[in-house]
Amino acid sequence: MTSIKIPTVFNIDLEFEAADMGRRLLAYIIDLFIRVAYILLLNFAIEKTFGFNNDLMKTMLEWILVIIPVMLYFPVTEILLKGQSVGKKIMQIRVVSMYGNEPSLSQHFIRWVFRLIESPLVIFFAGFGILSGASDIISVTAVISMLLFFTPLVVISRSSLRQRIGDIAAGTIIISIKEKASISDTIFRDIASTDYTVTFTQILRLSDKDLNKVKELLDRSLKNNDHVLAARVAQRIKEVLHIETEMEPMTFLETLLNDYNYLATRSA
Repeated sequence: MTSIKIPTVFNIDLEFEAADMGRRLLAYIIDLFIRVAYILLLNFAIEKTFGFNNDLMKTMLEWILVIIPVMLYFPVTEILLKGQSVGKKIMQIRVVSMYGNEPSLSQHFIRWVFRLIESPLVIFFAGFGILSGASDIISVTAVISMLLFFTPLVVISRSSLRQRIGDIAAGTIIISIKEKASISDTIFRDIASTDYTVTFTQILRLSDKDLNKVKELLDRSLKNNDHVLAARVAQRIKEVLHIETEMEPMTFLETLLNDYNYLATRSA
C-alpha cells in the first residue's frame, strides 16, 4: 500500500494510505451497478407510463429523470457524503484535497468534468450497438471508449500518488480510510454553560482551516495513543500563539478547541 504524506500548516505531516487499484475498481463497479440499475428501472417506468405514443415527452423525461441524474451521480454523492460515493463508502475510500481537507466545490467540478471523458459507461451503449449490427461509427466509438477506459488505469498505476487525470487537475487524491471512533463530541461539544471560562483567547488568531488541522492531528494522536504527535502539535501551537502553559499536550489541545468553540458560538 502506497503511503502519502500531506504537509499541514503546523509543519507536521499527516500520513495516509493511498487507495489501492483493486478497491477503487470495486468501488467503481458498485457505483456502475447502481447507475445501470437506475437507468434500467427508470427507462422501464417511463416506457410503461408513456408507451410509444409520446416521443417528445419520453425524451424530456429521459433527460430529466435518467441522463442528467446519472451524469451528476459522482459530484452529487461525493459532495453530500463528504468525498465518498456509495461505492467508495462501501469500500472505505475517500476523495480528499492535497492538504487532507474535504475537496472544494471547484475541485469536485474539475474531477467531474474529467470523469466525463474518462468514464467507460459509454462502452455499454456502444457495445450494445455493435451487438445489434450498428454502423462503423459506433464501432469506432467503442474502440475510443475502451482507450478512455484504460487511460485512467495506466495514469493511476504510473502516478506516485495513485491519481487519475481528474485528480491531478483538481489537486485531489483517493485515500484508504478505516472506521474511526468518533471524538467529535469530546472536542467540539456544545459548551452551553454560562460559567465556562476561556483559558486561551489567542485561539481566535487561528483560522477554521487551522483548527480543522488541529482536530485531525488530535484525532490521530488519540486514536493511536500517540503522545509524541500530540506533544509536537501542542509545542508548535504554543510557538505560533506565544502561549506558555504546563498543561499535558492532549488536554491543552482539547482546551484550545473548546475555547474556540465557546468563543465562536458567543460571537456568532
